[in-house]
Amino acid sequence: MKAFPVLLCLLLATGARASKHRGVWFWKHSGNPWGSETIVGNNTLENQTIAFFNARSIKRVYGSYGNRPVSEPGEIAAWNAKLQAAGIQSQCLMSENTWIFPGDHASFLEKVEERVIDFNNAPGRLASEKFDALHLDIEPQALPEWSGLSDEDQRDYLLLLEDTYAAVRQLFIDKGMPGFPIYADLPVWFDSYPGGSIGWTDAAERDQWFDDISAHLSGITLMPFDRDTFSSIDSGVSWELSNVPNVRVGLEADVPGTWPDVPAFHDMMEQLEIAYGPGDAVDIQSYKLWREALAAQPITAVAAELLPASALGGDIVFPGHTGWNYVVHFSTNLCEWREVARERAAEDGPITCPVEFGGQRGFWKVSRFQDLPEPP
Repeated sequence: MKAFPVLLCLLLATGARASKHRGVWFWKHSGNPWGSETIVGNNTLENQTIAFFNARSIKRVYGSYGNRPVSEPGEIAAWNAKLQAAGIQSQCLMSENTWIFPGDHASFLEKVEERVIDFNNAPGRLASEKFDALHLDIEPQALPEWSGLSDEDQRDYLLLLEDTYAAVRQLFIDKGMPGFPIYADLPVWFDSYPGGSIGWTDAAERDQWFDDISAHLSGITLMPFDRDTFSSIDSGVSWELSNVPNVRVGLEADVPGTWPDVPAFHDMMEQLEIAYGPGDAVDIQSYKLWREALAAQPITAVAAELLPASALGGDIVFPGHTGWNYVVHFSTNLCEWREVARERAAEDGPITCPVEFGGQRGFWKVSRFQDLPEPP
């Protein structure tokens, strides 16, 4: 790896930052710097996050915001508008596994109505401020009792899941929004027959279940998160890709773990997009895991000439050269450097890196890397 630090400047600052149609799960993660609770509502962090999305071809954000569409509608509306301005869909992500049970439908549907339907239909709500879709992550297989269920009982839980999807679709129909997009996440093994753990009575019952959920949903994302080879992922998703409309494939940024390093994770992303088409192939679980994996990458640099940098209105601006990767570091003592942002130059010209100026005096160093394998 060739590395050349090129810029150093003294500023009053603290901060962080950062064809294909990737999606990403953007969970609430209270207290985490990469969670929606921390980022949404902070103008600088929002801009950094969108810059990260743009650099990595993210076109769909599955955002988990809790009750904020009700309690802080202005902040969520402004965030949705920023995403749309960047060419990114905003899907409201809702997740609770007990929602499959009929006794929980009323409270669940009330949340959907308040957080999506009422939010979108609020007086004066601009089209750019609305959610583009509802995204459901309801996983009966993650319920504590699942492992103790018989095959037939597991099948019955999937029938409850289909009823839940049907109830959500009916809610939108009742509210005059029959075509509103609804997406859902599923594991790759619900289709297994014969030999799977789901007690399908026959292949026809399995096929009918997928036909039924497809009538309620606009598409699904499959989650082969524990599989670490293309062949194993492909074997898990091939039936759905051939038999279910609008299927995407999820990939977990589990580094180190499923993937030994970030390049291996990115390589699998590329393999899936080559195999299934870049337009609608890959969703990433999750923004937090991806950022943590990138931040943990070791970087080796050697001394090089220093050039001037500038700070304009909360941004660091420095010259970029086509195809080079740039890593921004911050230090309070010129000894201990902390990585805060990465960017790749698509063309020659200035690169603008948003930072958060919080009053702490320190130093910024920008290094360039000819072959740093990120972003893909």
